[in-house]
Amino acid sequence: MQSSILSGVPSCTVRKLDSQQQLRPACLTASPLNRHSAQSGLSSVGRGHTQLPAACPASRAGGRVRQSLRTRAQVFDNPAPGQYDYIIVGGGTAGCVLANRLTADGTKNVLVLEAGLPNGDKIVKIPAGITRLFQSHLDWNLYSNKQDQLHARQVYSPRGKLLGGSSSTNATLYHRGTAQDYDNWGIENWGARDVLDWFIRCENNDNGAVTGIHGIGGTMHVENPRYHNELHDVFFEAAKQYGLKHNPDFNDWGTQQEGYGEFQVTQEKGERADMYRQYMKPAEGRSNLTVVTQAKTLKVEMEHQGGRPVARGVHFSTRNPANPAHQAELKPGGEVLMCAGAVHTPQLLQLSGIGGADHLRKFGIDVLSDLPGMGRNLQDHPAAINSFTMREEKEGISVTDHIYRKSGQIRVRALTNYALRRRGPLTTTACDHGAFMTTQSQAQPDLQIRFAPASALVPDGVETYAMFGRLKEEGKKWPSGFSFQLVAIRPQSRDGYVQLRTTDPWDAPDLSIGYFTDKRGEDIATLRNGVQIARKMAKMDAFRDYLKDEVWPGSHVQTDGELDEYLKGSVHSANALIGSCQMGSDVSKGAVVDSQLRVHGAKNLRVIDASVIPIIPGAQTGAATVMVAERAAAMIMGQTVPKPNEPARFPEPVAA
Repeated sequence: MQSSILSGVPSCTVRKLDSQQQLRPACLTASPLNRHSAQSGLSSVGRGHTQLPAACPASRAGGRVRQSLRTRAQVFDNPAPGQYDYIIVGGGTAGCVLANRLTADGTKNVLVLEAGLPNGDKIVKIPAGITRLFQSHLDWNLYSNKQDQLHARQVYSPRGKLLGGSSSTNATLYHRGTAQDYDNWGIENWGARDVLDWFIRCENNDNGAVTGIHGIGGTMHVENPRYHNELHDVFFEAAKQYGLKHNPDFNDWGTQQEGYGEFQVTQEKGERADMYRQYMKPAEGRSNLTVVTQAKTLKVEMEHQGGRPVARGVHFSTRNPANPAHQAELKPGGEVLMCAGAVHTPQLLQLSGIGGADHLRKFGIDVLSDLPGMGRNLQDHPAAINSFTMREEKEGISVTDHIYRKSGQIRVRALTNYALRRRGPLTTTACDHGAFMTTQSQAQPDLQIRFAPASALVPDGVETYAMFGRLKEEGKKWPSGFSFQLVAIRPQSRDGYVQLRTTDPWDAPDLSIGYFTDKRGEDIATLRNGVQIARKMAKMDAFRDYLKDEVWPGSHVQTDGELDEYLKGSVHSANALIGSCQMGSDVSKGAVVDSQLRVHGAKNLRVIDASVIPIIPGAQTGAATVMVAERAAAMIMGQTVPKPNEPARFPEPVAA
């Protein structure tokens, strides 16, 4: 018998569905959201869920056709009856890892509740399809509250709303950071020597194994970019002329992170290797795994036992608030594992009575565990753009030119190259070459440069991706050019937060991104320095035959004050939210979970996602989140966590 993969509600007669029979919502299309609905994380229907139409046309998945009978299912049936050893709230990056590891030996029944859709859209597989994912039905469409220090702007924060989470919508960059990043956490058993082997054992690197650096045979596929543009060579030469050294491997902890080079990517032969495809999909044949999509968790069911709150299960609803709530129950000794990410995990725990007492009482919520750090310490990588247009004689060589004709239609050559060889411009998210630099007096690089062989229409890099997708629909050509996305890779700001806005779990929480709130102003200085460095690189001899004009911020923006105004008005997310349920031993200092990722003051409840990371590493955070989830799975299953330099051993999967 195979695992149950359900989309929101079960068929009235079938509870166990082949994974090839899951409802693929190909009939759904993204509709534009107004700022109010985007800020709330809600679509115009369903208050947070894209509502299925009354009758979907037949959709094809795995070569089989599933008719629209599913839309006539009885919505009052509980799609998760019975009891479970583990209930995983959130089928994102960490949730997919846990779904695989916790079901591998066949002895534990696991339920995954994912608020988003199944991962069946073909555009997700194609790396260049990222332009169609942001601000779509596969995105939570979250906006921060108004940020006074950023000209009262609301900052858009892309978060994947499907199985695989943000690993299914990110830029696919594979970076771990440095050894010092993990030693700086200051948490026992989570230092660099403790975590390095887990990075290596998780990895299946296309370049092969390198002792103490890279592994093969793991679950997370990593490879070099499969698209090359002549502007990459121009950038490398300019970086060399500027004085940087080539770095052949940014994940080698035996060398300095500084330098220029290629960024490895989480792809497999040119396709996005998101954590759904890498971890959950191979486990779908297991009878002890049940996955319910379009299942919005409302709260964790807690009861007091011996003066301490104990998790007993969760309440959830399918598709939209009009449908009745269901309860998923734990077996005795089972655990609820919160994997809903750095925004929704603290929101759900606060709704469940776990958080700062004063904040919860303001909303009339009974305080079960007073954790003042809940939702605090939110961190992200702030980013800015320096973009240029191309000389007329060099037009046509940008990655956008390689994908689209002047009419806005996709080039046959790009499609053919991808379809037959899995190479070419459709294999790139356009930012897989770049550099790390130290621009101030820090001990480690504070700036990441992500070089893109494409021009930016707006100074917000994330909005540029979204606009790229819309231009194609409008039949317009993207102008030739190149850009430097500048990322404050080790930000000092720690004042971001996730707090309740209402007691309705379908409402988006009160999200403050907290950019540029560090007292010494180091973060804005990093990006200011980054713009100045990028300008100097663009004026190196290497770019002489290519550079035409500066688009953003524009040559008229010169002084530090003018640059700071530009940055405050355009800084955007590099998509790396962490820290809102930070790991630590001292609750008075903001800790939410202990080193075993157990929620302080509660039983049978853990947080296992990017929110537990206490200090953001100098890298994209997908690899670190997978590492955390792999270690957590071993802890939960009672496996011995290997000592430094000792191999991590995973259970052998049982036959389906």
